Order: sequence, then C-alpha cells, then structure tokens
Amino acid sequence: MFNIFAKNNLIESGHFWLIIICIAVAFALGIAYLISEYKWSLLRVDRMKGHDFESFIKAVYELLGYNVEQTKKSGDQGIDLIIKKHFKKIGVQLKRYSGTVGNSAVQEAVAGKRFYKLDRVCVLTNRFFTRSAIELAKANKVELLDRNDLLKMIKKAKKKYRRKL
Repeated sequence: MFNIFAKNNLIESGHFWLIIICIAVAFALGIAYLISEYKWSLLRVDRMKGHDFESFIKAVYELLGYNVEQTKKSGDQGIDLIIKKHFKKIGVQLKRYSGTVGNSAVQEAVAGKRFYKLDRVCVLTNRFFTRSAIELAKANKVELLDRNDLLKMIKKAKKKYRRKL
C-alpha cells in the first residue's frame, strides 16, 4: 500500500511544496486576471457613480487618442466632456443609467452644442435609448452611443492600454 508520508514521498522530496507553490501562483495569476478584466467591464461601469463614470470615460477617450476636457460638475449646460481631435470639438453628454435614456439627454446635448460652440455632440450611455430619443437625435443631428458602442470603445481602449504597458 502506498503511504504518502513514507520516506522518499512527495513531501520529503520537495515536489509537494513545488506543486503547492505552483498552484498558489496560478491561483494568484487567475485572481489578478479577473481583477484586470473587471476594470474594463460593463459590470464595473454599471456600478459606478456619475462622477466616476465621467472620469472613466475621459480616460477611455484619452487612450483612444483624443484631448479631453471635463466641464464643471454642476451647471455643465448639457455637456460633460469636450473631446478634441483633428481641429474638431465634440461635446459628450454622459448618462450612466439603470434604465433607458430618454429625450432629456438629447435636449441637453443640443443645448450644450450652442453654448460651447461645438462641431458635433453625442450622448453616451451604459444602457439604450428610447425610440423617442432616437427620433429626436436624428432630427437634431445628435449621435447616440449606447451600451454596445461603449463596449467597443472600452475594448479598443483596453488594447491600447495593454500596449502601453
């Protein structure tokens, strides 16, 4: 019969501890990977506060090569971020919601376009838009970026971030 505590077994030969160390390292690497994936996930975005969402999206746009300016926290006149690239100024109204985004977000973006003298405006959300908001956006030339667009942006930014490391 095999006795795991007998001489020349795994414990005394040192292989046991090597196996334990390998398992611990693999476990730690797995946890580190999960944490890094969570950092770039929509699940994390869905749990953010509004100001954290603004900071996160600002960082995403910067990784994508834009110059980004955050407007003041209150009284922002409907625009949260102003992104600049190729001599164009684009206003971004951010909406981190738990439900659908309606007309008011589009109306705020339209108001902000004039106030900040922007070339274009868009509304970016972690959710989706109502049919009415989509119709209003088309009529006012407001670009709508929903959850699917946000995920694509995050994936691109994540790749650029990893290349920088």
